[in-house]
Amino acid sequence: MTFLSGAVNVCGAGLVHDPSFPSNHKTMYQLISSPVVNNPPPSYVIKLLHSSNKPLYVPVNGQRSTPSKPTDTKEDMLELFQSDVTGQPREHRKLMGRRNYVAIVAYDPDVINTMYGHTIAGQGSGKLNLAVDFMVQGDGTFGTVVKYGPVIVPSLEPGK
Repeated sequence: MTFLSGAVNVCGAGLVHDPSFPSNHKTMYQLISSPVVNNPPPSYVIKLLHSSNKPLYVPVNGQRSTPSKPTDTKEDMLELFQSDVTGQPREHRKLMGRRNYVAIVAYDPDVINTMYGHTIAGQGSGKLNLAVDFMVQGDGTFGTVVKYGPVIVPSLEPGK
């Protein structure tokens, strides 16, 4: 399952998963974007969202979370934004507080890997991966758009 969320005026990507089984079918990706016309939040909001250095573990269904007994489900945000659109290094790398949008392409990895993009009828596994690029606007009304990514959301199989 993949969540596409928005209207938070930032962009980023994360996943809820079991770190010991990274390709498990229970892995859920979250893609965060916002309408390109919305103004980003103040920098202190981005800093607040990055302030937790502890991993967040999701408790077992029906159970209370206890810090001393973590579960096997973890929420992680990806550090996509190593540098700003200006090229300067960033302190907060998980969320970008700028106008942005995402471009998502679904593709069959078997077709891409074997035919280098040339599709022949009847080939491929029928499984689709997603390639997600975050398009982030630079400073000013008509600032240059910078691409971050791609984030690859793989096709996950039950029981793996």
